[in-house]
Amino acid sequence: MEFSFRNSKNLQIGYLLVNWFVKNRRILPWRTNSSIYNRLVSEFMLQQTQVATVIPYFKRWTEQFPSIEILATASENQVLKAWEGLGYYSRAKNLHKTAKEIINQQIDLTYPSHFIFPKTPEEWKQLPGIGDYTAHALAAIAQNQCVAAIDGNVIRVLCRIYAIQQAFKNKTQAVKYIKNIANFFIPPDESANYNEAIMELGALICKSQNPLCEHCPINLHCRSFQEKLDHSQFPKFKKIIYIKRNIQRIFIFDEQFIILKKTSTNRLRNIFELPLLSDISEKMPVREIAKINRSIAHEHITEIIFEPEHLPEKFKNLLNNNSGLMLFPICEVKNITLSGPHRKWLNGRLVAYL
Repeated sequence: MEFSFRNSKNLQIGYLLVNWFVKNRRILPWRTNSSIYNRLVSEFMLQQTQVATVIPYFKRWTEQFPSIEILATASENQVLKAWEGLGYYSRAKNLHKTAKEIINQQIDLTYPSHFIFPKTPEEWKQLPGIGDYTAHALAAIAQNQCVAAIDGNVIRVLCRIYAIQQAFKNKTQAVKYIKNIANFFIPPDESANYNEAIMELGALICKSQNPLCEHCPINLHCRSFQEKLDHSQFPKFKKIIYIKRNIQRIFIFDEQFIILKKTSTNRLRNIFELPLLSDISEKMPVREIAKINRSIAHEHITEIIFEPEHLPEKFKNLLNNNSGLMLFPICEVKNITLSGPHRKWLNGRLVAYL
């Protein structure tokens, strides 16, 4: 499909979105204080996480790490603990590394408000954990550079405006396709407001289910609305096949101690979790007590939790054959970083001991 380049109609759509956004935008903490640092933090947190979930974490984070130099000097354990519950902990580690790199590149730290940040998407992408979308979002929204940031909301809005029929294999393919038109709508000197506007429109009006088309500021320019097409068909993605995976874990504790395992993978380094049933070499009768369901990428994961029918007499001996297992004081569990699902489950299970 051929798209027209920037023209008066496209710019009119851009201005309509900006005017709508200025009057209707949500009050969000990273908008109230829209420093580049705050935007950097919010963009990392918003990767694969909904706005409502991020807000309390963002507030606590910026209270603990109010500036990029304070974040850069924090320990990894402090960073991971502050991130606990948001999941995808590699984001926290990369944000920490990015802060360090930005600080290390500064020539003069006398005036911290004048930190030199990257200025283009290409420069932002040189930093840890910053991919194409985040780089464009920071350049566009935090620095008002005339570039388009393309997320799922933007894809949906533009696919509906043009009634794009192509079925995309995945989001990456959709972004590549939409790039051909995404820059046509940006009004001069309004890149920040425009990019937030089109994403806000997708979140509040042009929703994936039950869009509020009658309230849309650009419905007169939307082909799918004007032609009364089925909005749920835009954008089109080929069906994703999810993999189902079961994980068996064991919950062993007494009134003083609990057995936990420190993860060994780089992605979850320095994070604790319940050990696998297979981590316990001593054979013992167990019973199922819970299931934790979660999804990551294209996997549906069910974690089945077991506990011993009788607490082993040689409680500490269970650790002898597995150096990854730790006997941890229950009163200290609140001070370590646990994977989100395990933290939620354990808090409910150990409420009388914490």
